[in-house]
Amino acid sequence: MGKTLSDAGFNQLIQKHIDKNNFVKIYLSEKSPDECIFGFILKRSDEFLMVQEVSDFMLTGIKIIPQERILSIRCNKYDKTQKKILSEEHLIQFNHKAIGNTSLKNPESLFKSLKKQDFHCSIESSRKKKGFSIGEITVVNETSVLIRNYDPTGKLDKKPHKISFKKIEMVTFNDNYTLIFRKHLKE
Repeated sequence: MGKTLSDAGFNQLIQKHIDKNNFVKIYLSEKSPDECIFGFILKRSDEFLMVQEVSDFMLTGIKIIPQERILSIRCNKYDKTQKKILSEEHLIQFNHKAIGNTSLKNPESLFKSLKKQDFHCSIESSRKKKGFSIGEITVVNETSVLIRNYDPTGKLDKKPHKISFKKIEMVTFNDNYTLIFRKHLKE
């Protein structure tokens, strides 16, 4: 982890942002300093952060980020201005049911809770090359998840993608892409 605070200090900082419902910028990688997410940290565990992503003043989906990927978190006057605008425009409306019903205890419980809620998700993973899968969660076990992937035309793959929990870099669900596209899938 690229954080400068101790783990306890970093966890306190995260909890402060959750308690104050702060709009933040989360930096994800030293290799790619431009890789970041804007939004609200909704919930945390020892392994994951749950973040309501925001783009162009719209809540765009919920991201689950392994804590080990987080380099730093910013909350400055620019972020406070974003939150003020979002608030004044009444655009901060979280899906509390999805937040409450999604487990961050460990990867297995995370995917089982998403499957139970019937969310499709997209998963960014690191394999030999950067991997991306999107679709229905079909099977979850102690070490991996199987996703029935679909392509940009809506065609479902015949065989599900197996993704090791160790390789997961980010999970997105409750976003417009998966909520809408799933209605237009074909075999």
